[in-house]
Amino acid sequence: MITFPSTTLLWLLGALLAALVAGSVARFASLRNADETLRHKRLASLRTWWILAIVWGGCLLLGHLGICLLLTVVSIVAFYEYAGLLGIRESQRPAVLAAYAIAVINYLLILFNQAAAFVVFVPLGALAIVSVVQILQGQAKDYIRITSGIFWGMMTLFYGMGHAAYLFIHPAFAGGPAGPAGWFLYLMILTESNDIFQALVGRSIGADKRHLITPTLSPNKTWQGFFSGLLATLALAILLAPWLTTLNHIKEPLLLGLVVAIAGFFGDINMSGIKRDSGVKDGSHLLPGMGGLVDRIDSLTFTAPAFVYLLGAWLV
Repeated sequence: MITFPSTTLLWLLGALLAALVAGSVARFASLRNADETLRHKRLASLRTWWILAIVWGGCLLLGHLGICLLLTVVSIVAFYEYAGLLGIRESQRPAVLAAYAIAVINYLLILFNQAAAFVVFVPLGALAIVSVVQILQGQAKDYIRITSGIFWGMMTLFYGMGHAAYLFIHPAFAGGPAGPAGWFLYLMILTESNDIFQALVGRSIGADKRHLITPTLSPNKTWQGFFSGLLATLALAILLAPWLTTLNHIKEPLLLGLVVAIAGFFGDINMSGIKRDSGVKDGSHLLPGMGGLVDRIDSLTFTAPAFVYLLGAWLV
């Protein structure tokens, strides 16, 4: 399950490291005259990016096993944050513990190449398991809200995000200069770049209420931010396709970039709805300068399945 990384993948990770170094230098330069509060927040965010990049890159070098381990931990921690947003009471903890077990099984199915079982396990089996646990606990109060809320969390944080690991066993993504790891890297770069550009431009122009897309769910989401993220995603999709994928025609990465930008936007807004309903801005304070893991992986919960099923149908 552990394979030696390809030379192409090593070069690409080196290029990303160089880009992170350059971005760090630019961040330090931009903060020279900033006030102390802003400087502290931006530097905390930069440190978090470095930690995430090291952990993520190290797991990617381990291949299929490393990504399954990483996403298992991320899914469980993100679900812990999400359960806190739901306001889970102590008496409802067994259902949450069952959800953690389901997360582990979800990624074990991918790790052991059980593609057919992965596709149906969470949508069908997980709902039945959590419902039975709730019934055995005699949870009549808030039964629908808690059971459906837990299932919603599993569908997004386990099943949706799990499709990023599913790339490693899907036959459509076996080829390419870096193999499945290249497709995974392609998905992650497009998703995160779309997020970053939407956020940066959205914050800078978000004060103009005429340009807000969803003012009640996400006050910083502007049309300028959305289209900036879209353009950046389209450009990167075209630029990186020959290095990471088997996409040969420009129309394929263009369509893919469009789908990732739209799916990423709705993935972000989807999680924003939960946070707004809970009266908080961030899922937690786990990642300094960024919030919680649910804030970092919200877009991926939508982009990963969109990426897999669009390209899977196209390439097979």
